[in-house]
Formats: sequence, structure tokens, C-alpha cells
Amino acid sequence: MRRGPIGICCLAVLVLPLAANAAHRKPGLWEITSSMRFTKGGPQIPPEALAQMKQHGMDPARMFGGAPRTFRQCLTPEEAARDENPQIGNKDCTLQNAAWSGNTFHGEMMCHHGTNETHGTFTGTLNGDSYTGSTHVEGTNPQLGGAFVMEGAFSGKWLGPTCGKDAD
Repeated sequence: MRRGPIGICCLAVLVLPLAANAAHRKPGLWEITSSMRFTKGGPQIPPEALAQMKQHGMDPARMFGGAPRTFRQCLTPEEAARDENPQIGNKDCTLQNAAWSGNTFHGEMMCHHGTNETHGTFTGTLNGDSYTGSTHVEGTNPQLGGAFVMEGAFSGKWLGPTCGKDAD
């Protein structure tokens, strides 16, 4: 299934916490907060797509207006032992120049959807039991107001070594 421009924006929001998901974290329960806002352009969402997003519990005004989204994630010991970069999980997008340098991660994302291209960068810094980071995504797409720019921030904190039923 191909993802449209709204899917790519959702992907950009979701990739933020993944930047610190490599083996540099401790196993256990993490609380992750991310936010994304348009600083130029913005989604021109058709009514049927807007209804579908709302049906799946997504509020575009909240998602793309900078409101933070917080969730919990369980990182197993096996996942923590793997030294891997975040996976984008979209055939239209690739992760490039992704690398750790000490406790800092930097990566670039490139997405192609038809004639539209989206590119971005993200960085994250791990500080033991917590991490912070930021992202910058830009491109051109008529459904996103023509030329667009999105800025985001993410953070995570380790809550403890065991995961409960509240984790994703």
C-alpha cells in the first residue's frame, strides 16, 4: 500500500521517538513524548481523509499543531542488545547517513511519493535514563500547502526495568 502525503507526515511524527530506539537505551519501560508542527504550509486534508483519521483516533489539528503526544514503550533486553538504527518501515522512505557518535544520534530521511519529495534530519542525545532530540522535515506537496516545513521535538525517560500492560 502506498502512503500519501498525510501518511508521510504521520510517519515523520512517528519516526521521532525511534531515533533513540537503538541499543543505546536501557531495557524496560520508557515514556516517550513527541510533537510536530508546521512552520510553513500544512495539510490540506480532504473531508474523507479527515474523517478516516478521526475514526482512527487521530486529531490532525492536535497532531500538526505542536501538541505533544505521550506514550509508553517496552524495550526488551533483546531489543536493547541489538545495535541498530531506527527503521522507517515505509517503502517510499529511506534512512540515510544514520550514525551514533558517542551518546548522540544523527540521521537523514528521504521520501519519494510520485513526483513529490520529502527530506528531513533528526538528532537525539541520550543521557543515561533519558533522551531528547529534534527533527526538521521539508518538501513540496499540494496536499500539504505546496512547500512545507515541519519542526519537531521528542524526549524519553526510563521509568523502570519492568514493563506493565500500559506499554505499546
